[in-house]
Amino acid sequence: MRSTFSILCQDELEEIHATTLEILERIGATVNSPQALSILEENGAIVDRSRRLVKIPSNLVKEALRSAPKGITLCGRKTAHDIELENGKIHFGMGSTTLHVIDPHTWKREAARKDHIAEAVRLADALPNIEFVEQFCCALDYPRSVQDLHEIQAVLANSEKPMVAIAYSSTAAKNFLRMTSLVSGSIDELRKRPILAIYAEPVSPLQHDEEATNVLIEISKQGIPVLYGSAVQSAATGPITLAGTLATANAEVLVGLVLSQLVRRGTPFIHGVISTIIDSHSGVMCYGAPEFALINAMAAQLTRWYGIPFFGTGGTTDSKTVDEQAVCEAMMTALPAALVGTNLIHDIGYIESGLTGSFEMLVIGNEIADMCRRIARGVTVDDETLALDTIGDVGPGGHFLGKKHTLKHLDEHWKPKLMDRNTYEAWKKSGAKDMVVKARETVTELLREHNPEPLPNNVIEGMNQIIKESGGV
Repeated sequence: MRSTFSILCQDELEEIHATTLEILERIGATVNSPQALSILEENGAIVDRSRRLVKIPSNLVKEALRSAPKGITLCGRKTAHDIELENGKIHFGMGSTTLHVIDPHTWKREAARKDHIAEAVRLADALPNIEFVEQFCCALDYPRSVQDLHEIQAVLANSEKPMVAIAYSSTAAKNFLRMTSLVSGSIDELRKRPILAIYAEPVSPLQHDEEATNVLIEISKQGIPVLYGSAVQSAATGPITLAGTLATANAEVLVGLVLSQLVRRGTPFIHGVISTIIDSHSGVMCYGAPEFALINAMAAQLTRWYGIPFFGTGGTTDSKTVDEQAVCEAMMTALPAALVGTNLIHDIGYIESGLTGSFEMLVIGNEIADMCRRIARGVTVDDETLALDTIGDVGPGGHFLGKKHTLKHLDEHWKPKLMDRNTYEAWKKSGAKDMVVKARETVTELLREHNPEPLPNNVIEGMNQIIKESGGV
């Protein structure tokens, strides 16, 4: 059976939910979109227009939780890449929009570029445990006005897997839909088989930016999966206590849930929490803290209790390079996320507290994801696996190496592809390579050999035209 892991008991889940409802009803949230204010006011929320403060009655939250789909299928260009977001099913994927990248040719930290996105996404397309892709880094070599359009074009052209994309404005969101509709064939086909979810964020604590909120509205109108993710930072933009941090983050996300369902009942909605702590000495938002893993696990458990899909984080680190700290923190953040059933575990490949993307870490994260899957799968206990007859056949002092039962269950044990289990002598003979060296070799090999099926020329030309119409090249 599948392993289960819980941080919170039933009473604690109910307390966090009750606190969330009280935050929304009594304290409220700032909503800076006039369009959103009107939608909320027309449907029973209490709106103070002078302060743009909205208080949301609990009945609106309860109705939104009822109407949001309990499962979502994010689709690849081919059905083989489809992923189901429901019932604690776990999927690992990339992150988006770092400012720097460890270049896969020079292995030096450089400002992020569009070609970095293209290569990182192509690498992820080749890695079996990276099941969804994102922008990875920013296309800083293009003007801000069309930067995000170049980013999504680089992703769509270099992977056949589902995509999660962050849109910087409602105009960008509309253009994202135009570009992905070119790949799908039409907006109706995109709605039937959504190859992306579009992501927006509130501004903590308890504020909703006009553009981000309008992105959510625009995508909800079209019935395309929308992801609203809070990044409350404990002790800075949220309470220092983890329970208080989660209640604040949850309140922010549920504003987005309510709005999405009021715009279009049944809009596929993905709850997201990317909250962590602030380091008390450096002021850095920590991507490798045990509290990060705890907040993610609690949020995943809460959202699973709600019965809606969840977007969390794992496989990340605060290390500035791919070293022992990086691998330790990556596993520490990935494993709880997997065990608790986080549907979308993102930011594989990130180092430096989410500021830099690393190709080597993407490969190492692929291996970590595979190990986490094995642990999360758990153990089956039945007559076959208890192997009483085989134990009796071997008896005291024998061995099981040549038994049919052993051969039948050879796939029971996880097998590494990157990590080394050889003897010291064999390891020396094969070049005495450490993990980073092997990861770099894998990066080079896969970038040389792997190419997804290219998009048709007319689709690429259509995307270029959208970018040109937006004032870019």
